[in-house]
Amino acid sequence: MPRIDELPPRERWRVRILWALFYLVFLLLAAQTVHVSAFPDPRIANQAAKQYWAQVPVSTSRGDILDRNGIPLAISVPATSFFIDPVTWSAANASVLAQYLGKETGERFGRPLKGRFYWVARKVSRETAVPLAAKEVPGLYTLKERERVYPHGALASHVLGFCDIDDNGLAGIEMAWNSVLFSPPQSKLLVRDARGRMIDMIASNAGTVRKSAGSIKLTIDARFQQVLEWRIREGAVKFHAKWGAAVCLNPQNGEILAMASYPSVNPNDRANLTQQEALRNNVVGRVYEPGSTLKPIIMGIAREEALASTGEQFFCSGRIQIADAVIRDVSAHGQEMLQDLLINSCNTGMAQIGRRFHVHRAYGMLRQFGFGEKTHIEIAGEEEGLLRPPEQWLGTVPSNIAIGQGIAVTPLQLALGIGAVANGGYLLKPYIVAEVKDGYGKVIHQGRRRVRAEVLSPAVSEWLRKTMRVGVERGTGKAANTPLTTVAGKTGTAQIAAGGEYAKGKYVGSFVGFWPSDNPKYVLLIVLGEPQGASYYGGEIAAPLFKAAVTDLIQITAEGEEAKERTEL
Repeated sequence: MPRIDELPPRERWRVRILWALFYLVFLLLAAQTVHVSAFPDPRIANQAAKQYWAQVPVSTSRGDILDRNGIPLAISVPATSFFIDPVTWSAANASVLAQYLGKETGERFGRPLKGRFYWVARKVSRETAVPLAAKEVPGLYTLKERERVYPHGALASHVLGFCDIDDNGLAGIEMAWNSVLFSPPQSKLLVRDARGRMIDMIASNAGTVRKSAGSIKLTIDARFQQVLEWRIREGAVKFHAKWGAAVCLNPQNGEILAMASYPSVNPNDRANLTQQEALRNNVVGRVYEPGSTLKPIIMGIAREEALASTGEQFFCSGRIQIADAVIRDVSAHGQEMLQDLLINSCNTGMAQIGRRFHVHRAYGMLRQFGFGEKTHIEIAGEEEGLLRPPEQWLGTVPSNIAIGQGIAVTPLQLALGIGAVANGGYLLKPYIVAEVKDGYGKVIHQGRRRVRAEVLSPAVSEWLRKTMRVGVERGTGKAANTPLTTVAGKTGTAQIAAGGEYAKGKYVGSFVGFWPSDNPKYVLLIVLGEPQGASYYGGEIAAPLFKAAVTDLIQITAEGEEAKERTEL
């Protein structure tokens, strides 16, 4: 093709004119584009405003938590959330929000707003969402999300924990297993059509989204859990206790059958989640001095270390001087055999045994029993307790520890220690998660029996079981006795330390036991903290609750066995 300067003069001018016209048209189009963009037609601008879009992350379905029998304890259900677009929102409509969502919400959106998207309320109850959405308030739109719901309200709330508004676990099982239960938020691409209706473009084209969250089955029995929560609440209210705890476990494998804490909280009401004391799981997160409920373990250590023999006698005058302190009993027991120290819960006799401790060996044995360290149960919020190093076991400390003072434990630690007495001498690792499945339904974890240490010989544990049975038959634990089964156990009453000394009039009353005593299947601990009034001894306030709970649980298990037999027939 010839160059332009090689063309004849007439052709050369024609080409130049065509190019000039082309550049002129291009400049005119560019100028018009700039003009339309900078100074749009009001009708076009208004139409464009209606074609609003936004990309919003919303919560999806979180994994289910079930009890051992498949009863749902935590599930995700459809929920409605509301948002506004300030461009089409009129502050005059804020009164509608105030009517359905509260005065504060109405005031917040009764002022001029900038931007294009504001959350008004997340995961509103159906009772409120349906009538509010029916109002079809201009500028107010709805989004479908998933909400975490606990079908049984406060039941097992301290075990389950709770989630934030975006379904991230913040306590309990929800927090400890968040990586399994959590389902990442789904992005919604929202577009408003010419009629002002909001359309989710992604949802309308995405098809079915695979469930990515897993599920968890607990060892908890919802029926056992209900019984323990009823009974611990009953006792706390009756004796005006500030806090309470109860835990039931299988001493043969370490599975937790129920774990109750008082005061209780309903995680469905988010207003409750500001009550820090009510949120504490006292079974794993409360540290207290166990008092006489520790004596069977101390006696077991003394027997294993050959510090006391079954034929030995002790004299109780009701008080004993240890270093610069006096340890007292409720009454003088006189001459006692070794087993009588447990049956009568004799402080002076146990204090004499404490004086015989080889402190480093006794410390090591208590550590073997799991005191002073976490049990590592699969739940958030666990404390490790307090066990002084042996270098600090000076003066009255060994004798104080022998009567269950000067050492701090969690209820779960103590229940596991007594579980070792019940099962023949094995300290087990507790577990509360029976099975975990991933989003595909594949089992990725199963709870099972794990031995942490062999802490007692079979002979010593058998002797302790028989002695604790007598303690319920005719000792301090008589209020826990029941004709339905053979209960073995121990009462406990401990003072509460404050400011380096024991506070006057502040106690923790407790009872721990197991049944049937000859072949224990259950261990149960009941603790009431800081009861108010004349009754505060464990034998007075905790033992009767233990008996009532055992009666309920036996009835439940008997009904279960009958139902199983009918099914098999």
